[in-house]
Amino acid sequence: MSTVSIIIPTLNECEGIEEVLQGIPRRALKEMGYDVEVLVVDGGSTDGTLDKVRGAELCIYPGGKAEAVRKGIEKTTGEYVFLIDGDGSYPPELIAEMVGLLEEGHSMVLASRFRGTIKKGSMGSLNKVGNRILTWLANILYPEKITDLCTGLRGMKRDALKDPIPGKGFQIEAGIHSALAGKGIIEVGTVYRPRKGKSKLKTVDGLKIAWLLVIKK
Repeated sequence: MSTVSIIIPTLNECEGIEEVLQGIPRRALKEMGYDVEVLVVDGGSTDGTLDKVRGAELCIYPGGKAEAVRKGIEKTTGEYVFLIDGDGSYPPELIAEMVGLLEEGHSMVLASRFRGTIKKGSMGSLNKVGNRILTWLANILYPEKITDLCTGLRGMKRDALKDPIPGKGFQIEAGIHSALAGKGIIEVGTVYRPRKGKSKLKTVDGLKIAWLLVIKK
């Protein structure tokens, strides 16, 4: 039986991690013929996040989101690899539908907030504009035309992840895009909800993401 691996990078996500773990569609994936492995890669939480991790393997790996993602990919074994934020802003239930799209032959499927519903209070005007600009830049530089470069929910075929993924911190989504662009990327609309807990994204991170897109072209 094939396996779906779900990686959740966390850093002080005690308010959202339980909801994310409970929402993983284990039964639906089992019915589709997949085993499910869930790995929480924690960057050194001090708010009680670790006490709320149940039904998943836990790996403590300080170093930022990018390093957590790379470590998660290294430690998991699934044919399909999913990344989802641990703040409760994305619906884990969507993963089953996204697996179906990967089965069709796509190398990566993105849960696009701009093709779905952005709930009130979930994304500020500055973040919305920043996301639009970064996605516009990615669409100029890389083959596939997408609507949400920085989504926190995506699924990938493991065999498409042969090349090293560049980037540090919040550059990781752009790094993944640069590594998989041209290999078949598709989007599905998602509901984006207000995150639980404080955001760690800063304005300077947007500039770093743009720089990586340019230098890795």
